[in-house]
Amino acid sequence: GMNVFIRQLTGVRFVAAAWVLLYHLQGPLAVLGLVGIPVLTDVLRVGRLGVDLFFALSGFILTHTYLTRLGPRLGGGATLNFWWLRLARIYPVHLVMLIIAGVAVVAEARVTGEERNRSWLNPVDFGKNLLLVQEWGADPQRGWNFVAWSLSMEWLAYLLFPLLVLVLWQAHRRVPTAVLVIAWGVVLTPLVVYGL
Repeated sequence: GMNVFIRQLTGVRFVAAAWVLLYHLQGPLAVLGLVGIPVLTDVLRVGRLGVDLFFALSGFILTHTYLTRLGPRLGGGATLNFWWLRLARIYPVHLVMLIIAGVAVVAEARVTGEERNRSWLNPVDFGKNLLLVQEWGADPQRGWNFVAWSLSMEWLAYLLFPLLVLVLWQAHRRVPTAVLVIAWGVVLTPLVVYGL
């Protein structure tokens, strides 16, 4: 049933996590002489796609979990509860790591004298990181804790999800599956073209 399928997706999450980890370890692996195999090198080179795989899996699981809870109508209490549960998953670790990374980057800038060359080293950009909005817009400032860009985009997706799920609920109930599959292909086409 669906529970077995969800457990299988957990295995896919492990693959995605390992892929991202190995992507970040390309330098050390190369030093150790472990990335000489051409196919392995190509797989590791695009390991950042593991993050996209995580996002796709999360979107599927969230929709499966919340389609019937949030989809029929926009409810304030249910929406706030959804946002609270999502924020509780990502924010505590984000806050701790932002403070640790913040101390580190300020100390490094002081020691190296690079403060002037880091446009993001200011209270406003720190505040954006604190609110998880640093990645929004055309000019992202990732300096305080670079890897938190994914959390910033995740938070944006969570904020939009209660509205998106209203559309998904109506499409699920009223639109034939074949039409949904065609629509899915159409909206993915620009991304595929851009990727190529």
